[in-house]
Amino acid sequence: MKTLCIILAALICLPILAFAADDSKVTGSDNSSLDFILDQSTIDYLARESEVSNFFQGIRNNPEELRAFFLSMPKGGDIHNHLTGAVYAEDLIDAASSERLCIYSNNYTVTKCTGSQNTIPLSQAYRNEQFYNSIVDTWSMKNSELLNVSGHDQFFSTFGRFGGATKNTSLMVAELRSRAAIDNIEYLELMTGVNTSSKASSLGNWSENLSHYYDDLIKGGLRELAEEASINLRETDAKSIEILDAGDPGRNVTVKYLCTVSRIKPKKEVFAQLALAFEVANISPLAVGINILSAEDNRTAREDYSLHMKMIDFLHGKYPNVKIALHAGELEQGLVPPEDLRSHIQEAVEVGHASRIGHGVDIMRETNSQKTLSEMGKNKVAVEIMPVSNKEILGVSGEDHPFPIYLSRGVPIVLASDDPGVLRTDLTEQFVIIASDYPQVSYSDIKTFARNSLEYSFLRGDGIWAISGNYSQIRKECAGCRPGTGCEECKAFLDKNEKARAEWRLEGDLAAFERGVYNWTTLGGNGN
Repeated sequence: MKTLCIILAALICLPILAFAADDSKVTGSDNSSLDFILDQSTIDYLARESEVSNFFQGIRNNPEELRAFFLSMPKGGDIHNHLTGAVYAEDLIDAASSERLCIYSNNYTVTKCTGSQNTIPLSQAYRNEQFYNSIVDTWSMKNSELLNVSGHDQFFSTFGRFGGATKNTSLMVAELRSRAAIDNIEYLELMTGVNTSSKASSLGNWSENLSHYYDDLIKGGLRELAEEASINLRETDAKSIEILDAGDPGRNVTVKYLCTVSRIKPKKEVFAQLALAFEVANISPLAVGINILSAEDNRTAREDYSLHMKMIDFLHGKYPNVKIALHAGELEQGLVPPEDLRSHIQEAVEVGHASRIGHGVDIMRETNSQKTLSEMGKNKVAVEIMPVSNKEILGVSGEDHPFPIYLSRGVPIVLASDDPGVLRTDLTEQFVIIASDYPQVSYSDIKTFARNSLEYSFLRGDGIWAISGNYSQIRKECAGCRPGTGCEECKAFLDKNEKARAEWRLEGDLAAFERGVYNWTTLGGNGN
């Protein structure tokens, strides 16, 4: 009786939950709201959600219980994920060995085998456990606390060492698809460089007048390079699916790509590669946006930061439909001079047209932090929160992390893994840390983070929600249906909107997850 009273009280306070019924059509949807409130399937839905919320509260101080809970929970998408940094060192060793590559004995950097005395075939690692483990440590953050370098320096140094082992992009994407499925992720938005970017840098002559330089790039063949890159991306992605066994659930993981540019290159190269990235994202069905990356504290990155934002602003004018996510504010006090902590996130939002901010760690050190937070909340500019990455690279975690500030200001939050291979982590661990470190986070918040990962993804088309970021009301095209079920009324809308299909699937998966937890907990935890 007590549980029923709580549920009815919640129903009176909640907006109409047009997606709560277990039937594909909502019973009594044309009648009064009171008829809907008394609908048994709606009461059952809220009873399950309430039970799962109670279970979550009961285990939130037990990291191992939380890991099992979040591993089985559908988490939507991982939309801040670097392709090469997502692959584990063990997989890279396998790839390099199969390609008969070597490493330099003094720094473990991958190279072609030339017969030189200071190179060692990667295949020898399988016969020497110490050698194998040393490669893993050097190519990742494993045991980084034992090294005589900072986490920041170790992290950024790994990419140059194992880079030669990342040529087989299809194999890497296949591995990430398979691993995502195990982690209950249905969508990956992978950051990757454009394979023709080096050619783009050789086109045209640099000019401080960006319009002139852009025209020169177009005349020099930028669009042809973009077509070539688009074809390569399509072939790479298709092959990644072919690599997987027929029964591998990774085949069902949707993968799209963000075209990336390094911010530590000379300005001529940065602009040429940005122009190419925008062009590819404009024409390729698989490329859904652009991003700029590399260490934000690098001298060139700092000195040219405002120029880079102006470049992106210019190209946004040329390609207004291309989505933009930007690394900004991946900085901390002492890492850079104070002036470099004052405006990066603000510039990314106001000049760079960022729809999402990656990291945003130094927000409260910015001169106009309150204004920027207000703009992000009002305009639904999401922040990608990556607790493992921020702790390992910047030493920022717990109460020193701005996560609670973004949450309290209404900024949409997405949890992401960043470089799970290098960092030795996964998306599940990000959820565990957030639930453990921040007691103010409720199960409802957790579901919102999962939903945000699709709502603020760059999947094309409209989503299923009437108001972006408000997960209480389905849009009118599907208002009479329960997400995740077959519904003829909604089929046409889902068929033409990729984002809506992903969100529809997530809602069905979340409902199944909650039914499973509810049945397990209400039957005494024995599942019988």
